[in-house]
Amino acid sequence: MSDGVYARWEAVEALAPEAGAYDVLLAARSDLTRQRDELLAGREAALSFRKPSIQFRDRTDQLVIEVQAAGGAVYVRLTPEVIRAAVDHRDTTPLDLLAAGLLARGTLERGWRPQRVGQAHAPGPETRAYYERMYRSTPASARVEGHLDAGNDVVVIGDPGSGKSALAAIVADRWLGAGGGMVWLNLTDPADGPESILGALLRHPANQRRHHLLVLENLHANLLILDEVFAVRARLRGEFGLTVQVLATSWKSAGALLRGSDPTRDLHQVQAEGRDLVRQLLADSGIGEADQRAIRLLAEEDAHIALTAIDLYGRDGRVPTEADLQEHYTRQVDAPGERRMLYVLSCLGVLELPLSTREAGQFGTVPQRLRGLDLIHQVDGAYQVGPRRRAKLVMNHARHHWDADRLWKRPEQIVWLHLQRGGERMMKAMLSRLDRLVSPGEARRDELYLLTTWDHLGQLGKWLRRQTANDRTWGGNLGAAVFAASALAQLNHVDSWRQIAEVVRDTWRYDDPDQDLPVPAGANTEDHQDFVEIKAAMAEEDALLGPAPHLAGLTAEDLDTDLMYRNWVLGLLLGFEGSAPPEAHDEQRITRLVEMAEQAAEDDGNFYPARVPWVTARVVLGLCQAGLRLDTPVVHKACQWLLRGVDEGGPLGGWWRSGTGTWNRAEATTAMCLSALTRAGVARNPSIETAYAWLIGREAEWTIPGREIDLAQVLEATLLCTESTTGTHEHLKTLFSRMKQELRGTRRLPGGPEERLRLPFVASQLADTLWQVVQMESLKLYGDVFNDSRPQTPVEPVPGAAPEPDGHHRGSTLTTRQLAEWQQGVEQIRQTIREQIAKRDGTIRTRAVVQVIERYQEFRAQIAALQRQLHADVDRDVLRQINELGRDVCGAAWYPPWPFDTTGDDPDDEPDGDR
Repeated sequence: MSDGVYARWEAVEALAPEAGAYDVLLAARSDLTRQRDELLAGREAALSFRKPSIQFRDRTDQLVIEVQAAGGAVYVRLTPEVIRAAVDHRDTTPLDLLAAGLLARGTLERGWRPQRVGQAHAPGPETRAYYERMYRSTPASARVEGHLDAGNDVVVIGDPGSGKSALAAIVADRWLGAGGGMVWLNLTDPADGPESILGALLRHPANQRRHHLLVLENLHANLLILDEVFAVRARLRGEFGLTVQVLATSWKSAGALLRGSDPTRDLHQVQAEGRDLVRQLLADSGIGEADQRAIRLLAEEDAHIALTAIDLYGRDGRVPTEADLQEHYTRQVDAPGERRMLYVLSCLGVLELPLSTREAGQFGTVPQRLRGLDLIHQVDGAYQVGPRRRAKLVMNHARHHWDADRLWKRPEQIVWLHLQRGGERMMKAMLSRLDRLVSPGEARRDELYLLTTWDHLGQLGKWLRRQTANDRTWGGNLGAAVFAASALAQLNHVDSWRQIAEVVRDTWRYDDPDQDLPVPAGANTEDHQDFVEIKAAMAEEDALLGPAPHLAGLTAEDLDTDLMYRNWVLGLLLGFEGSAPPEAHDEQRITRLVEMAEQAAEDDGNFYPARVPWVTARVVLGLCQAGLRLDTPVVHKACQWLLRGVDEGGPLGGWWRSGTGTWNRAEATTAMCLSALTRAGVARNPSIETAYAWLIGREAEWTIPGREIDLAQVLEATLLCTESTTGTHEHLKTLFSRMKQELRGTRRLPGGPEERLRLPFVASQLADTLWQVVQMESLKLYGDVFNDSRPQTPVEPVPGAAPEPDGHHRGSTLTTRQLAEWQQGVEQIRQTIREQIAKRDGTIRTRAVVQVIERYQEFRAQIAALQRQLHADVDRDVLRQINELGRDVCGAAWYPPWPFDTTGDDPDDEPDGDR
């Protein structure tokens, strides 16, 4: 966080609380000059300033700092209020504040809010030593240095583990050795940005060349700030006379986005190949060719894994297995707190997300213990477990051996919670990445509008906060209050959620073991009147149907309004407690509500009244939010009832009718029932597909202005039923456009019976929709990271034992070209397996979905075993098995014929020629 004890606001903090503005400015000037002088020890900074002065301007005293520039000076003016805000923030040093002022071109506006500024630290001595071990001189490294010598900017692109960072670190060291300056940003940390660049130049000594190298490590991790970074680079050149060249590292997909996008960021692309680096590392290791081949298969073109495998080979005298790697990366970790932190860091690490030192405070002294074991690393103000593949191995070890999913949540849940808590910058950086990149190797053709969705949600969240502050009862309307609370919880406005929670828990009693349903503590809440009106709408429907008995066997005249209302409230309260922020989770209340649901269910599984299926759907949704699924009797019976046909006494007649006349529409009811069934874990079946097809065919109805609740429910049902974001983008934009108009008061949408619920309900649905989309796209972006089969059991090392000879037939079976084509085929199988697992592994894990995932995990274990046996003198039976597996996994996409006769029976057949 800081550059030492001198970075604190010692003089300001020593002031008495009643100190005046002038005293604050004097103390701040002392702290600012002290930090600079202790850092630089009399040397000139790359961006230097004279002793600040105190001036009276705009009716207030200000601290004025004159920063020397090429054409004169740039002045930064700091008010006492701004200084106090920086001091209270604790993570903002005096030079950080000056950097923020420079970025704002002199003046920080009233209401400025400080944020943590990354200190732009280059890799430390241990990391540099590691990079030196990994680095090898290659054509890529020569091209990078050639471009820099020619004054060009460079981006090194490559897959994870291809040695990009090691190459950048060694080149940067040579740059420093030649007398240049350097600023290093790791863009996986959202605090590293334009202010970090200015802050580093205020702290770093000037160099005679006035020439600096700006390293942007992991450029793909925060595409959102590139405009600001390059704008600062232009200012440094134009205003301050500093020459700044850029050396970036990135995925290939982000490199494609940069190509030709802006002439001011013409980055010359150099590709790093992990395959080549792994071969060089192994060639230098002295390991025999057969074992080198085995390590290459284990490393999968990841140089970090290869380096660890070489170390373990030297220790144990054999090729390590994946399980050996996992045990090495989790060695001596036995305490629950240590395991939990390592698991959390690994879940974040597979998505290249760091854990800030502030957030790591929850783990006490655990970080120091894990750092001492060399299991995690601190980079600037954040902790990381290491490269992405290492994080994946640790995470899967924790899931398989520590029961991590049950103890500490599934990986994607940990990631989402971290993004929520990580603040605006972290969330936006991640959403921007998902918006524009499909994978490390592929850019997205059309944006997903996730960032736009988040920005609009932020506006809705602010509106919800204001409304809650003005009236935390939400007009006495329980539905409005619960939906607002759900959105606030998902947007991390915990204080506002607590304000509503106090009202809900005081207004409704549901903690008494003798209660059969929730009861109001006093008079009924305002929305009880809605159910009186619902009964009237049902009576109108009855009149239209004539004297014949109603389809559900219940007329409006016989309706128990209070029982219907309390069942609906039961569903709301289950969802409210089930979605509470972790720090407010009350398991006792949830348990009591679940018991009430078990008691309240009718014999056939529905929740009264059977005529109105959305009441049952609301309770099922609440039970799902409380963590229950189809394997619990109350959810199972309710879902069975929802799927029962009208001719069998159920509610389903191709789709679900509301049963409440004009109060609710069939489209909204059908969407709600589909969401409840899918969230509960019901597999897609003809009944669900028929209902969904009917719903999509009614698009003209649920997109009518004024039916935003229907539209929001259909969006949720679409995501859950199709497990795809296709077709949702335009409707999302429509929904946000209407909500923005209503918030601004520029357009009043047509009213309806649910008028009071519209904004809080839509906000809640949109927050949940965003989470669904982020999860789906994250799982696709990182393939099979969150889904892995158990590794092989590690082999006990035998000191001094030589490796066992390979039992395969020795013979020239495949040419080099043939082997390469078989390897491409294996990669096609692996990629197909990753995609098939990723698109199914969401929050909705039905029995059928789990069975399919397990089948593909078996396929993955098979292809991994076969890949280890694929080399030039491969046994012909291995090729036959790969071919059969390719047909099973890839279907028609499997590309026959492969360059070997896999259909012949004679093992002595000659191999086919190159195709």
